[in-house]
Amino acid sequence: MTVTHEASAVVSPDAPRSWSFTDRTTGQSRQVTCMRGCTADHSREMQIPTHPDDIWCQAVSESVTLPVNESGTPENVRVLGSTLNVMPFSTTIAYRLPHVSIEVMQDAWIEGLDPDGLVTVIGTLEERVKQLRRAHAELVRVRGDYMATL
Repeated sequence: MTVTHEASAVVSPDAPRSWSFTDRTTGQSRQVTCMRGCTADHSREMQIPTHPDDIWCQAVSESVTLPVNESGTPENVRVLGSTLNVMPFSTTIAYRLPHVSIEVMQDAWIEGLDPDGLVTVIGTLEERVKQLRRAHAELVRVRGDYMATL
């Protein structure tokens, strides 16, 4: 828990934040309630007129990197990151609800996944992990056989 100094109120870090911004297209004040867990800094949107499409709540997963060789030299590349998002004023209606985007590999995304879409991706990745486990077992067997011949 954190204590805010302005009102001395105790606020849970996971409690949804409510705030307002000036709609750049209409000049009207609009109210926003962040999704639970939103870690986005909305201070800029609160301070200057903002287009509603630019209001985006987000919670980001930890980054994981692997050495990927895309151009002849391995480089650490972010893989399988995810963000939980809500775009409350999006013209894409589905994006107004919480959804997940997966960064398969740095800057390559699968976006806008609802629960069914996310479970489909998880199932696909589970199958790939099973295949990699079979490849690992085969590698251990073949490597053992090979080492025995040296």
